[in-house]
Amino acid sequence: MSYREAHQELELLWKVAISKGCMRDVTMRHGHVADALIKEKVAHLEATAPAPTAQPEQMVMCTDGAMVQLTSGEWREVKTVTFGEFRPHWDAKQRKVVTKTDNISYFSRVETAEDFSHSALVEWHRRGGENAHTVVAVQDGALWIQSFIDYHCPQAVRVIDFAHALEYVATVGRAIHGAETEAFQQWYARMSKQLGRQPPQRTVNELRLLYRQHPDHPEGEAIELAIRYLEKRLPMIDYPHFRRRQIPIGSGNVESGHKVVMQQRMKQAGMRWAEESLNPMLALRVALCNQTWHTGWREIEARVRQEKFPVNAEQNQDATQVTEPRDVTEADCQRLTALADRIDKKKRHPWRNHKWIFPHRHDSIHKN
Repeated sequence: MSYREAHQELELLWKVAISKGCMRDVTMRHGHVADALIKEKVAHLEATAPAPTAQPEQMVMCTDGAMVQLTSGEWREVKTVTFGEFRPHWDAKQRKVVTKTDNISYFSRVETAEDFSHSALVEWHRRGGENAHTVVAVQDGALWIQSFIDYHCPQAVRVIDFAHALEYVATVGRAIHGAETEAFQQWYARMSKQLGRQPPQRTVNELRLLYRQHPDHPEGEAIELAIRYLEKRLPMIDYPHFRRRQIPIGSGNVESGHKVVMQQRMKQAGMRWAEESLNPMLALRVALCNQTWHTGWREIEARVRQEKFPVNAEQNQDATQVTEPRDVTEADCQRLTALADRIDKKKRHPWRNHKWIFPHRHDSIHKN
């Protein structure tokens, strides 16, 4: 929740008075530690390449970006990748087998595409992506996303999000038939069914034929770009083939991931962020949304205490060393005897026996 909401809840429910500024400082301090731990884990994975323990059968990976505003007025792209496991499921309401995705986790960062590919190794390894029998990458076809897939799983089945592909079909239809016309609505409904049930070449050829019938159209450049986009990605829009294999064709997981991880906390009304605060907050949000908070928080808290109370390595080493036993000397006996005498005198002190040092003062108090 926002700092203002957290401030109110702590005060009303827990009777804890803390300023919003202090709460922000504590949150960011722990967030920076969480961000540093992610970088350390990435370096460890790249250096040692340990085998993952998770064993998913079929995994779907969705990648996308969303914008967040900075205090300077600029915008930064928050890149998010989601991982889930999909399986066929009988839907009694629709009376057919549908593909169901569950066990979804998220990873979000504000980085370049190359750095984000490296950072996402943390979640990719935790989910056991290398052990998956089948990996499906559903995305919007951006070049940086293709590089992201090449880095993690080049053999993944690549699918263009169905709604995203339909947007390029709709671009051609709106230009030719008009955006709000009845002709466009009827044409678009027919093309949507055709794209989902027929080979993609048929849809692309029909779009190309429609454009040839209007060679001098004022929006010819936009139409040409839309058709070329689909032509270059025919294997990724073969939706009848994907449906037969019961493969997901929608990237709704990453769309909801933007809302759950980033927008719910970082794009509320009037919010702007310092650039150095983005990744620390995202690191905490990811731990919360992935339900790994308890494990992650122990690591964060241990690092915070270590930085706040550094341990002297030499003293710690001396404390753990085992010394060899030695013979007791006469000087040791004298020193122990003197220590025992001092302890015995303290025990026999009048104050220890609840007796006053000045008994005449004690008597005068009682007489008065």
